Amino acid sequence: MTKKRLKLPWHVTLLIWLVLTLTIWHFARVITSILWRDTLDKYALHPGPLYIGLSGAVWALTGIFLLWSILRGERWTRPALLIASGLYAAWVWSDRLFVQAQMRANWPFALVVTILLLAYTTVVVLHPRNQIYFEREAYERESQNPPSE
Repeated sequence: MTKKRLKLPWHVTLLIWLVLTLTIWHFARVITSILWRDTLDKYALHPGPLYIGLSGAVWALTGIFLLWSILRGERWTRPALLIASGLYAAWVWSDRLFVQAQMRANWPFALVVTILLLAYTTVVVLHPRNQIYFEREAYERESQNPPSE
């Protein structure tokens, strides 16, 4: 008997790739803060490698949690995605405004990208066709994806 694969909506798949990319980026921040701690202590300004590592770890773990919940189709994935994306945007901009030594010249571009990604995430999560994917009961997911014998 062939195993049926769960069909993910296209926009949910793109959202998974976005979360995966950010998760890998923050995992790389954690590894970099550990491996290059001495160099970062020597040349990096405030706040240093501890901040880089801790913030990277928080967002990498958040990304892993979100990926797991999206792939499992948990009911609480939709609010978790909305809350995490809002908190992530707030963290990025508070880090940019208050932690970094100076505001970079590309801030208008970064602001537009932030708004577009927040809007995309919100539309994907709240779109009725994708809501059906996120609101299925556990028995429905299991009946669509029966264990192979």
